[in-house]
Amino acid sequence: MAVSSLDYLWVAAIDFGTTFSGYAFGGREELEVNPTKTSAPVWQAADGGLISSKTPTTVLLDKDENLVEFGFDAETAYAELSEDEEHEEYYYFRRFKMMLYDKVRKSNLTVDTKIADIRGRELKALTVISHAIRYLKDHLTKSLENRGSGIKTEEILWVLTVPAIWDDTAKLFMRKAAQEAGIPAYQLMIALEPEAASIYCKHLPVEKLEGSNSICAFQPGSKYLVLDAGGGTVDITVHEVKRNGHLKELDRASGGDWGGTSVDMAFKEALAEIVTEGMIEGYCHKHTGDYISLFRDFEIKKRKCGIGNDSNPLITLKVPVTFTEECKDTMGEDLTTLTNKSRFKNHFYWKSDKVRIDMPTFEGFFQPACNGIINHVKELFRSPKVKDVKKILMVGGFSESPLLQDAIRKAFPDCQVIVPQEAGLAVLRGAVVFGYNPKAIDSRIAKYTYGVDMHTRFDPGKHLESKKDVINGIEYCKDIFDRHVQKGQELIVDEAQAERSYVPLTSQQKRLGFDIYTSMLDDPLYIDSCKNIGKFSVVLPEGAEKDRSVSVRMIFGKTELTAEAIVVKTGNATPAEFELPEDEKI
Repeated sequence: MAVSSLDYLWVAAIDFGTTFSGYAFGGREELEVNPTKTSAPVWQAADGGLISSKTPTTVLLDKDENLVEFGFDAETAYAELSEDEEHEEYYYFRRFKMMLYDKVRKSNLTVDTKIADIRGRELKALTVISHAIRYLKDHLTKSLENRGSGIKTEEILWVLTVPAIWDDTAKLFMRKAAQEAGIPAYQLMIALEPEAASIYCKHLPVEKLEGSNSICAFQPGSKYLVLDAGGGTVDITVHEVKRNGHLKELDRASGGDWGGTSVDMAFKEALAEIVTEGMIEGYCHKHTGDYISLFRDFEIKKRKCGIGNDSNPLITLKVPVTFTEECKDTMGEDLTTLTNKSRFKNHFYWKSDKVRIDMPTFEGFFQPACNGIINHVKELFRSPKVKDVKKILMVGGFSESPLLQDAIRKAFPDCQVIVPQEAGLAVLRGAVVFGYNPKAIDSRIAKYTYGVDMHTRFDPGKHLESKKDVINGIEYCKDIFDRHVQKGQELIVDEAQAERSYVPLTSQQKRLGFDIYTSMLDDPLYIDSCKNIGKFSVVLPEGAEKDRSVSVRMIFGKTELTAEAIVVKTGNATPAEFELPEDEKI
């Protein structure tokens, strides 16, 4: 059943992030007047140290896999359980979204894929993620109920954001998790994160776009690179504003794992050099609450790094007393002595319950991420499709970092760098706008080559002998990849791509089946190196072979692929089924 935003009174978006998650919503009547008129809650840590527009992507489950707490509340609850030594039977998950990114995960993504909690115990990823989505969904519906509007859940269109660089399997995984969280498939839409942010920023007034001039940055004909820097990944795409105000993608989405968590990892690695990785991990398990507090304070300083730091060459972090004590007990020496034995001598200064880090060292924690982003953007600018782009739109939570903004401006002095107010909420608020008007995107660029498997007449000069398949005395070549869409091809939204016809191999065939594959190659010959993402089969009519042909077409509507097979003689159409595999046999 197709999803139409016209059928709903409310649009609610959920942004499930690597480090932080949240939601926003808007009423249709309000969005018609002002597309940026969306609402989002404010979340606060129990100690009041961090107030945020999102809450940590942290899930606490009991031994029966039931949700106990989520977000800041999960951090507080687990810390208390840990201090009371009652945490052994609980599961505590944090920062697990990255396992859905195909460049990071070590195995194929299935319904049985498992993720490890903070103590290494595993549960199904689908279970954990669906708990997170359900919590945000329920929190949102309660917020709407508290408005006294008498809203019904069937009147809400749900939009779930995903990185544009994710593959089709990861998108399908998130759709499955949302359905398990109680969101019906017919009320669910998937939004690509950089697209959502781009749509939102296009509607913002100039005064809310830092770095823009009096001439609208998004007038028809404008081209700009969207740099969506989140907690885990950096998602990059390039857009052009068309005459009708809609957006056209100029180059396929790309990116990498250069998000804000890589800064945290660099800091953690520095600590590990001083006190060893084993001590850090042991401290995390033994004093979870204090470990969380240490990195929460680092998060606050990370966000402010680069703001007026010229007059203060040192960054001060609060250090729990338990960290100092654990170091002495485990290592037999104090932190200052250990630091002086490392390369951080004269860079880390420990004093009582604080550590002071000099600015060059603190900024160095950002270097791996900044270098990865800058090198990738430079590579993109070498493409003929992007070479005349002179604007960079920075969105996402990590884009709020003054240090990252400064690095981008210095690396690309000829570009106008635009940062919207509340860059970290641009994706979330934009997802609401996208749900209200999904036709804001006219075309996208295919990230993969798409096709189906088929048999063709065997050609000894072209085909492998091992692929020969003799049927009724006729030699065929099996496992042929028949291309429908080529990587880099422009895909007009809701327009069928390269419809192709197929006929059964024998007159006895009652059904004709197809498997849908993707590939990073432009035109693979066989399906061997390709990824199976879906399948479908159709019942064939009686009659001669020429009357039993089946036409297959692929349609890239909104953000997800749909495909169907049509029996030419009867006109009967069968949609493709996209299901997550149940094991590693993809």
